Amino acid sequence: TDPLGALPLLRGTIHSSDQLLRESKDPLPALFYYNYGLALFELGRLEQDEEFEAFLDASEERLEEAKEKETTELLLNKIELVLSKVWFSKAGIQLTEEEEEVPELAELALEKIRQAKMDTKQMLEWADIVLHHGALYSDIETRKKFISWAEETLKKILKDEPSHPQALTGLGLCRLQIAHYWLDKAADEEEEEEDEEEEKTELNKEEEEAYKIILESKEYLELARKEYIKQDALMPQILADLGEIYLNEANLVLDQEKQNEIYAKTVDVIKEAEKIIQEKNLEYELPEILIEFVQEQ
Repeated sequence: TDPLGALPLLRGTIHSSDQLLRESKDPLPALFYYNYGLALFELGRLEQDEEFEAFLDASEERLEEAKEKETTELLLNKIELVLSKVWFSKAGIQLTEEEEEVPELAELALEKIRQAKMDTKQMLEWADIVLHHGALYSDIETRKKFISWAEETLKKILKDEPSHPQALTGLGLCRLQIAHYWLDKAADEEEEEEDEEEEKTELNKEEEEAYKIILESKEYLELARKEYIKQDALMPQILADLGEIYLNEANLVLDQEKQNEIYAKTVDVIKEAEKIIQEKNLEYELPEILIEFVQEQ
């Protein structure tokens, strides 16, 4: 779906819903409030301007009204899922660098989605939402609290479809977010060390942990890439993710020859991504760090 193309439809839905709410003399059903709340959330999410919080508040109000109406179990499940999106969005805004306590809304949303019924498409979407929320925390245990749920959800998909490329990709990215924690810790350790002139002969414990998890991430993403190739559905995003993983891996390898081999693989996947972007005339832009890396080679 085209996000920009959806904007007029969402604005139209909100306008007509608002009008109906003002003019209706009869009580409106749960489905009306659900559609109204969903449109408010999606419009706020797509526009992402300074009024996003106001959209979230309005969406939450409509969805809570939908819950109060007589409804089916199926619709109630849908309402709870959109409400959880609203709560995760609000929780993300509440988080600050100084105060990293998990917002109550994030706890509530996590509890709701644990109970919700989801199909494969929804499981993939929710794994991505929860992964991105978990990545907002610098504390490893808090980060794992959310990312573990995403991993468990993706593994449920793989239990039924062992070669599902999106689930494999998601697991690779979950592992990468845990690796990022250890890479950040390793960088902090490096800054504290006084003598940086000496040639490095071994990894510190943070680097060893990061390296181990990066290899796990790489395994998932390489499997996903193979599946996308089989389905003739390879896109630049996964190649960019692989490029990032290869770069991180190479930077933790002390053997110069092996490091150069990994750097060469990094260049290959970036060039492959550039080729796909050109051939398919995609608007996707590779991360700046990958473009700069190729230019330096």
